[in-house]
Amino acid sequence: MIRLAIIVAILVAGLVIGPDITGQQGYVLLAAGNYTIETTVTVFLVAVVLFYVLLLFIEWLLGRIFGVSHRTRNWFVGRRRRKALNYTQSGMQALVAEDYATAEKMLLKGTKGNDQALLNYLNAATAAQALGHEEKRDDYLRQAHEQSPGAGLAVGLTQARLQYQQGQLEQALSGVRQLEEEYGSQPALLKLQKDVYFATGEWSSLLGTLEALTGKGLLEAEEQQLLKQQAYAGWFDSTANADGSEGLIALWQSLSRKEKYQAEILAPLCDRLIGLKAHKEAQQLLLEGLNKQTDPRLLACMTRLQLSDYYPLLTELEKKAKKETLPELHSTLGQLYLKDNKPKEAEAHLQQAVALKPCAGDYVLLAGLAEQRKELAKANDYYRHSLALAP
Repeated sequence: MIRLAIIVAILVAGLVIGPDITGQQGYVLLAAGNYTIETTVTVFLVAVVLFYVLLLFIEWLLGRIFGVSHRTRNWFVGRRRRKALNYTQSGMQALVAEDYATAEKMLLKGTKGNDQALLNYLNAATAAQALGHEEKRDDYLRQAHEQSPGAGLAVGLTQARLQYQQGQLEQALSGVRQLEEEYGSQPALLKLQKDVYFATGEWSSLLGTLEALTGKGLLEAEEQQLLKQQAYAGWFDSTANADGSEGLIALWQSLSRKEKYQAEILAPLCDRLIGLKAHKEAQQLLLEGLNKQTDPRLLACMTRLQLSDYYPLLTELEKKAKKETLPELHSTLGQLYLKDNKPKEAEAHLQQAVALKPCAGDYVLLAGLAEQRKELAKANDYYRHSLALAP
């Protein structure tokens, strides 16, 4: 700006002094209708420069006037924003303190003059639900979506979570499924789906969600295993109630080969089959499972079988007992021999079982066999061992 002023000053000086030096002032005639203006070139140029300076002054003056207006407007806008921030902070503090009425009031006040009122509406919905105002809750969520149309995931998650907490499970289920269609497997959505699917008994969907959570590192292996067992147990119960043993067998066949023979899946399945008196079907599945792995849970399930002929089952277990030394295997053989009315063989296996791993239940069975032979001293000894091991 200073350089420009210096250049203009030099030009003006040149225009004023130059013609005087040369003696040639020049002549300018301006005509507009009946009006004419005559002047020298020097005066005309000076007038032009002064007019330009006048324009600059007017521009500066208008800038000052409108600048004051702009600063005034900004001050009022800033004041509204500060008030909105204060209300929002007060509302959040009240929400944490579970003063829901105050929280709702302050959060709503904080939406005025707040271009980012999404969180205010979402938290106001939480407060409204805590007060039992479900219509207000839904209205705040609607306003949140109108305020921030691009925040559909946040609004949808909040709505589904509040519905789940309120026990509106069908609405929550519909909500999480719609969100999955629109946004895919988002971490927060997967966590909410886990809760909603568990509460609504959507066991197949729950199992898929558990796999996704584990794959993303959002679920510990122990929790995943526990929830998986609970999911399969619930799935088997609902299938047994609806479709009986045929439905359970069909469900088992639909599983992957890796899942079919996992003891934590096969054992509860066979428990349900036994409960439905499908003993032969359970026996077949248990034997297939034991061929993959001799698991105590499968052996324990075998002891509940009621068969007309135990010979095929006992033969298979005897073969395994020759290869594997497991107390649970001998205990199972002992109990099955008792069901098959073969006390001698039963006692031999039960004694092997307690020798490998003392068990109160096995000692009770041995005591019963001793009593049948009128060997009361031995029976009492077995009972004492049993009591010593009892929890």
